[in-house]
Amino acid sequence: MSVQLNVQGLSRHFGGIRAVDEVSFSTAPGQITGVIGPNGAGKTTLFNLIAGTTKPSAGAVTMDGAAITGRPAASLARQGLVRTFQMTHVFAGHTVFENLYRAALFRQFPSPWSLFNPWGVRRGREEAARQAEQALALIGLESVADEQADSLAYGLQKILGVGMALTAMPRLLLMDEPAAGLNPVETVAMADLIERIHASGIDVVVVEHDMGLVMRLCQKLVVLVNGRLLAEGPTAQVRQDPRVIEAYLGADLDKEPGLEPAVEARAAQNGTGHSASVATAGQGAAKVSKPAPMLEIKDLSVSYGAVRALDKVSFAVEEASVCAVIGANGAGKSTLMKAISGLVPVAGGEILLEGQPIQNLSAERRVNLGIALSPEGRRLFPELTVRENLLMGAYLRRDQVDITVDLERIYGYFPRLLEREQSQGRHLSGGEQQMCAIGRALMSRPRLLLLDEPSLGLAPAVTLEVARAIRQISQDGTTIVLVEQNARLALKLSKHAVVLETGRLSLAGDSEEIMNNPQIAAAYLGHAAEASHHA
Repeated sequence: MSVQLNVQGLSRHFGGIRAVDEVSFSTAPGQITGVIGPNGAGKTTLFNLIAGTTKPSAGAVTMDGAAITGRPAASLARQGLVRTFQMTHVFAGHTVFENLYRAALFRQFPSPWSLFNPWGVRRGREEAARQAEQALALIGLESVADEQADSLAYGLQKILGVGMALTAMPRLLLMDEPAAGLNPVETVAMADLIERIHASGIDVVVVEHDMGLVMRLCQKLVVLVNGRLLAEGPTAQVRQDPRVIEAYLGADLDKEPGLEPAVEARAAQNGTGHSASVATAGQGAAKVSKPAPMLEIKDLSVSYGAVRALDKVSFAVEEASVCAVIGANGAGKSTLMKAISGLVPVAGGEILLEGQPIQNLSAERRVNLGIALSPEGRRLFPELTVRENLLMGAYLRRDQVDITVDLERIYGYFPRLLEREQSQGRHLSGGEQQMCAIGRALMSRPRLLLLDEPSLGLAPAVTLEVARAIRQISQDGTTIVLVEQNARLALKLSKHAVVLETGRLSLAGDSEEIMNNPQIAAAYLGHAAEASHHA
């Protein structure tokens, strides 16, 4: 069943931009091949070209010696080449099995004309049911087969998305960022699934930023930088290539200037003498000798119907500090950010900004008071330029001179945005979009900046660039609440942290102590994948 994929001189140009530029490589039958590279390297475009969703400007692709260049995705699927996407979309209102069955049924009847043969319809339905059952067993979701797909945790939805691709009975599966947005435990489950898929006789080519996952799974690596092939070869060889280390992996965070252990710059500079900290309500935040915290959460509860997303969460964040909020997917982190910014109503408790309750104020009013959110997923205006997106963050301001000053400040944090100032949001790489989203939030001149998953989907080198900017923003006096799936990064950037678990506060304290806490290491810091691999 194993296949060999050959890519020769593949290129795709968008105007003057060479998204993929004369890329050539091959996969080895019976192996898992990883395609890696920084954001904007051309990985997803390369997948689109191979899978038939984008036509190449030049070059050729063959599978087992047969030309497949430019063939539509449906035709390639019938030949055995199928891809998954970074974002998973399930059929809402249908069970897990029904999702698999509908995917298989679509492949049985690709056109309306195929429905005119009653005998063929019966056989097609039977075959679709058989394929759905096989896929269900392979992805290991038999226990939730009758549950609504859209009610599943995000990690299970991503596994279901893989299962829907498997109903096509592929010989070669292209997987685009299968671990994006997954917590460490879910990442292990995805890695286990990919290994089961490979063991079943299906070859896999995977685009992935999680280098731990890549090193565990892949026997061969293909490295792209700026649309061109940088390196190709066995994983052990490529990971030692200095060019790859410099271009993709970046340097060790612990050794990077500008990312030393976090300190509260303003407290040290202005002589106030109070240190920025986080505490559970009733602890250090309540001392009379200290001014009111920048942010205080008291017994905060948020519900979505019958589901309690946050349950009596309490903590405080002092001025000019970085507070990390970590926890597994579904822990309530994004809900917390939305509650603070006024995007979801609270069911109970208080949110205080410098001692003043704000839980009943509108989102617009909270922006005026100095709260800004950089949301998960960036959510730029795709048709607006970088400059126009940034100016949207100053929509409520009227101080034109200071707005210009703040634009220059944003370009100082993110010099790449100045280079792309006139580029539309849709043409930016993921890293550039994230920089623009943070810059847009800063344009409202917040006292409290909420950053929701700023490193999600970013390559290590780009993550490092964003991390340095976050550190500088904090040192310039802005209080930051940082929600991060990358717990190590969040704890590195912060002095204090809180840990959420299924909507409840499970731990609050010094970031370094939390990082070294053996009780949460496996769940939040990614040790589980390594432990599973070596077991």
